[in-house]
Amino acid sequence: MAKSALATHDPEILMLNQDYSREQFFEIFPTAKTFPQIIINGEKIGGYHELEKWMAFNKPDDDF
Repeated sequence: MAKSALATHDPEILMLNQDYSREQFFEIFPTAKTFPQIIINGEKIGGYHELEKWMAFNKPDDDF
């Protein structure tokens, strides 16, 4: 659902066990309990539900 919500912005999508090891992921998101975890313009947004809230008031830059 997160990919669909952001599809028009052509985001860079990094995958666990492909782009990050589990250890690297939890260094970046130490309190993560859900997947995906989303970063927009350098800001850690959280998961899909947090993305929905964020997008209600914000718009990603063209190059995020």
